[in-house]
Amino acid sequence: MNYSIIIPLFNEEKNITSLISEIMALTKKNNDKIFEIILVDDGSTDKTFEVLLGLKEKYSFKIIRHKYNLSQSKAIYSGIKNSKYDNLIFLDGDCQNDPHDLNVMIKNYEQGYDLVHGYRINRKDKFLSKVLPSKLANFLVRFITGSHIKDHGCSIKILKKKLLGDEILWGDFHRLLAARLDFKNLKFIQVPTNHRKRNHGISNYGFYRVFKVFVDLIYLRLFQNKKNNNFYFIGILGFCSFLTGLILLIYMFYLKFFENISFIATPLPILIVSLFLSSLIFFSLLFIIQLMFEISKKNEKNTYYDLIE
Repeated sequence: MNYSIIIPLFNEEKNITSLISEIMALTKKNNDKIFEIILVDDGSTDKTFEVLLGLKEKYSFKIIRHKYNLSQSKAIYSGIKNSKYDNLIFLDGDCQNDPHDLNVMIKNYEQGYDLVHGYRINRKDKFLSKVLPSKLANFLVRFITGSHIKDHGCSIKILKKKLLGDEILWGDFHRLLAARLDFKNLKFIQVPTNHRKRNHGISNYGFYRVFKVFVDLIYLRLFQNKKNNNFYFIGILGFCSFLTGLILLIYMFYLKFFENISFIATPLPILIVSLFLSSLIFFSLLFIIQLMFEISKKNEKNTYYDLIE
C-alpha cells in the first residue's frame, strides 16, 4: 500500500528533527510500502521553516508553508489537498504521538479497515488543564454526534481519503474528522497509543477548547448534510425572523381592523420592526459571507501557501 503522512506544524523548531528521524525509521522498517511525507508549517514565527529546509537536504519530504497562521485544521486540509495517495496517516508535530505506534496501526489498516483511530493511554498531560477538558469534549462529541470514537483528541489515525469527500476543514474541525463519518457503513478499529510528555513548546489546549468543540458540534449537526450551502443556519434565522414579523404584523392588523384594538402605544410595533430588520441583517450577512466564500474558493489555489516538493 501507499501512504501519505500529513503532519501539521506550528513553532516546532525543537521537535522537528527528532520527529523526522522517527518517521524515517518507520518508513525504513516498512520498506515494502511507499510513503509520502508532507510537513505543513502553519505560519510558524520561530525557525520551523528553516529547520525543515535544512532537513530536506538529508531526507525526502514535501514542505507546505502557510504564509500566515491559519489553524491546525487548515494545515491538515492543505496536506490532504496536496497528497497523492489514497491512504492518509495523521499525527501531530509536537512529538507527543509516538510514530512507532503506526507499525501496529498499519498492520490493522491493511486487514481491510476504513479507519484505524488511536486513543491515548497513560497520558502525560496535567489532569485539570488538559485531561479533564479532553474527557468533557469527547463526551460532548459522542453525545451529540453518536460517534463511537473514544478519543477524538488523539491525532494519530489512518483512514481512506475518499471518506473525507470534498469537505473543507477550518477552525478545530480536524478533531471532528471521525465524528463526521457514517459509522453505519464504516469498518473501523481503535488502537491504544503511547502518549509522551511534551518536551519543547507550549500547548494551547485547555477548557476554552471545550466551548469551541461545542460550537463546532452545533455547526456540524446543522451543516453536515448541506454541502451546497455552508451557511444554511444564517438563512434559517433570517427566514424565521421575517416569518415571525409577518405573522405578528397580520395579527396586529387583524386586531386593529376587526377587533378595534390599537397597539400603537405597545411594544408590538417595535418588535415587528425589529424582527424585519433582523431578517434583513441576517440575509445581508448571508449574502456577504457567501460572496466571500465563493471568492475565496476561486482564489484558493496557491494563494495562502507555498509548496516545496
